[in-house]
Amino acid sequence: MSLPGVVQAENYDNGGQNVAYSDTTSTNSGGAYRTAEGVDVAATADAGNAGYFVGWARVGEWLKYTVNATQTRNYTLNIRIANAGSGATFRVEVDGVDRTGAIAVPNTLDWNTWQTISISGIPLTQGQRVIRVVMLTANTQNNSVGNFGFFSFQ
Repeated sequence: MSLPGVVQAENYDNGGQNVAYSDTTSTNSGGAYRTAEGVDVAATADAGNAGYFVGWARVGEWLKYTVNATQTRNYTLNIRIANAGSGATFRVEVDGVDRTGAIAVPNTLDWNTWQTISISGIPLTQGQRVIRVVMLTANTQNNSVGNFGFFSFQ
């Protein structure tokens, strides 16, 4: 995956549990796409999500993406997200360094009502980078962090 560009949430790295991701369950609750792995992926009709999303995200879970930054610069990170509750947060790390702090997940009022949020000033140096999305706190309604469609670095 080259940046600037879009990283679909379901296209996390290969390698399995504790290498490419950490998931609190061993089965894919969504039953779609990468069905032999524990990350919960489901189909969506949301046009921005290329057919799938990562859902059922819980505190302590994470996803890893190896990308190629084509330019050294500050990027704007756009995240396509849905959530039926308030209070959830996550962070984005680059090469093991927290680059965003806790990002509040908006309450979109429904698991299939999508919103794109933007975080500016994410520094990436040219070359291969490892992006990790870490679930920090759950929403107060149902113990979930949210559904994730894509991460766009522009």
